[in-house]
Amino acid sequence: MDESELLFNLFYFLLCMVIIYPPEEFQRLGFTIEQLFSRFLGEEYLDFVGYHLRRTSLNLFVHSCLPFSYFLIHRLKFSVFATQEPLEDSDLDPDFPMPQEAVAFKTLTWKTAQRFSLLAVLAVPALIFNWHQQNWRRHPICKALSKYSNSPGSYSAVASDIGTEFRRPEIYKKKLNSISTVIATQNWIIKTTMYNVHFAHQSNTSLSVAKAETYNISHHDQNDTLQMISIVVRPMRQGVSDFHIRINALEFRNLEDRVRRPIAIPSNIQFHRNVIDRFVDVFKTQVALNPIFQAESTTDKCFACMLNEPNTKIHKQCADLDRHGAPLAEGACCSNCYCRPMWCVECLARWFAARQTDVDREVWLEQKCTCPMCRAKFCVLDVSYIRPAADLRSPTHEADDTT
Repeated sequence: MDESELLFNLFYFLLCMVIIYPPEEFQRLGFTIEQLFSRFLGEEYLDFVGYHLRRTSLNLFVHSCLPFSYFLIHRLKFSVFATQEPLEDSDLDPDFPMPQEAVAFKTLTWKTAQRFSLLAVLAVPALIFNWHQQNWRRHPICKALSKYSNSPGSYSAVASDIGTEFRRPEIYKKKLNSISTVIATQNWIIKTTMYNVHFAHQSNTSLSVAKAETYNISHHDQNDTLQMISIVVRPMRQGVSDFHIRINALEFRNLEDRVRRPIAIPSNIQFHRNVIDRFVDVFKTQVALNPIFQAESTTDKCFACMLNEPNTKIHKQCADLDRHGAPLAEGACCSNCYCRPMWCVECLARWFAARQTDVDREVWLEQKCTCPMCRAKFCVLDVSYIRPAADLRSPTHEADDTT
């Protein structure tokens, strides 16, 4: 394989990946199958089921043509497997004593792959034509919809109801990735994929969180994480298969608010349901790095939640410098807080987050807030966990008490 053929193979592989999994840049420019063939597909808004019948069939046809197109272009541009003169003994590689057998096997594999690619180009249109007969009744989407129909074998009424609900403004629609989307209407939960569409009627469907995965986005900041959760949708209708929805954990609350069925969350699965929950965990992590504050033990409850014991104290210990090390203006400096411990760390973190603006989410931890009681300005470096004075006694004193 020479250099030009290697570059061609690499280029064609990247081209196939862009066609099958179009990146956001290509989607914005309109270089996707759905956008290039928009006139043929029609409007999803006007005919939801019909649009996806045509879309899935078109995707299958275009993708089936990619292997055949590769061999066709390769045949026009290269002649790697053309008939060659027999190799002389001096040209044989001593580490590979049977070049003729290897070339024969390679040629056979190449021709077999060519025939399979041609077979795919012929078989897929035949399959799509078979689906199209009798008003797409044999298409997998229509077969799934017929399971919900009161008339056996008919899906038109169900498709009409779904299209009507899809046109309503209160639907939830979120693109999961470049090839799939989740949609929640008044009565339906729908997931569109490359070659199929999954449907679940909310009246007889159970939803549960299967797992939560956390990824570190930045190697420099351990708090910069991304959480993805997988939700299993189990329709109770006979013959309808389950499907999974994998979404960002911060989208969970939006989806939960749009579906009428409760989403079960096992006790062993923890995740951030919104931006505030994520900030609370980051706030706790930073406070744990601050020095411990010694205080008298208290039997009071947190002034906000009235459930947890107060475990934080606000007291100035930052250096009044900005991120570049320059001194802050007098009005931007933190001040001393003389309030007794009254807040648990979670309530204080939520108070801190509630005083920030959404446009500055990335730098919330660097911002300042005021004490809920005395309005003294503080930052996260000024918050410390408290420890009762009795827990900080020296070992000598403990020994004396024992004797």
